[in-house]
Amino acid sequence: MEKMKTESLPTYNWLARKDAKHWSKAFFKDTALCDNVCKMCEAFNATILSARDKPIITMMEMIRNYLITRLVRKRVELEKWSHQIGPKVFRFVEKIKQESIYCYPQYSGNYTYQVRGRGEEQSVVDINRRTCGCNKWQLTGIPCVHRMAVVLSTNHNPMDFIHFRYKKETFAQAYTPIIYVINGPKMWPKSNEAQMECPNFRKQRGRPKKMRNLQSDEVKIGNTTKLRRNYIVVTCRKCGKEGHNRATCYRRGGGTDSVVTTEGGSQATGESQSIEGSRAAGGSQAARGTEAEHQDGQPRGGKRTRKEK
Repeated sequence: MEKMKTESLPTYNWLARKDAKHWSKAFFKDTALCDNVCKMCEAFNATILSARDKPIITMMEMIRNYLITRLVRKRVELEKWSHQIGPKVFRFVEKIKQESIYCYPQYSGNYTYQVRGRGEEQSVVDINRRTCGCNKWQLTGIPCVHRMAVVLSTNHNPMDFIHFRYKKETFAQAYTPIIYVINGPKMWPKSNEAQMECPNFRKQRGRPKKMRNLQSDEVKIGNTTKLRRNYIVVTCRKCGKEGHNRATCYRRGGGTDSVVTTEGGSQATGESQSIEGSRAAGGSQAARGTEAEHQDGQPRGGKRTRKEK
């Protein structure tokens, strides 16, 4: 963190406000088999973005058709595998093999090794527990450079130490089942229950929104092919927070107006006093207008009829 503070102070401040379990590998769980932040939910939402604003049946049909196409595509890719693991994972393992030549394992006993790397790097590898001191083997399920050095020094097959989730058999179990096709809505059986009516539709003003409202600390990611505009950050003069101005501060629970004591002993804010003052001014003007009407017998300021002309 101190090194990051010298490199980028805004990044250091942003990470300091977050819990370390959300961004530090030291707190990541090894059940996801991923050494990076898992964005499965974001990827799924981006995939169904075109179907989210559709009616329920149309939305489910669009998602079902997408899944049918995806399962077929994955089964075709599975037939092209030439190894026990996928091609992307295989290339990653080959890269680890090349990097492991700079590591020197030393056997200690009870299936434990001490592996020395470049500089002062040193890790403990436990074969029975399938752990390594760098924690990469546990997070990814793929042998790290320290474990790979031990595997190559003992003439074992690296494929035997890769997690079963990367194997061809597991991939086939996930994508072999098929989603059966169905007929169109016109051929669906009729129900004897009461027909469900549509809710009352009320068209909202403006264009419908598809994007969610971002938090104040979130960064807006625009189109990468276009140059982004430099937006001005609005700061509230009441509460000092960013993202809104003084006019909308009361809606967001920001600062409050100054409190003034009235003649009756009650307290009223500056905003309520201005409202009451405008009401009182309007009432006095209406009273003077009514009095003038009684004196002249004719309303002031109104349009005269043709007969009066």
